[in-house]
Amino acid sequence: MLLINIFKIVKAIIQKRRLITEKSNLIEIVAWGVPKSKFYPEGIKYSFTFVHENKRSIAFDNFNNEGHHKHYLNKKEPYEFRSLEETSNQFFKLVEEFEKNTGDEK
Repeated sequence: MLLINIFKIVKAIIQKRRLITEKSNLIEIVAWGVPKSKFYPEGIKYSFTFVHENKRSIAFDNFNNEGHHKHYLNKKEPYEFRSLEETSNQFFKLVEEFEKNTGDEK
């Protein structure tokens, strides 16, 4: 069956996790091992997303065959991928800075 074959070639590297920050923002992280291809040369598909006031404010991902890129507020730019660990570190550093500089205006 085709569905079974698809699940055999995709393996979770980071199980999908959703976290709530101290300022009640949402973080969602996930990464899968996928077959190496033109769009996924490292064999990894990933998404690190931070949601503030119901809007994606920070994200690092390589979805939609767009290569590695970073979203920060309304800007999107290419991102030089080195490893999931480094991407995770940069993501959480930006989230920490964002939350530190965003007051509790509610």
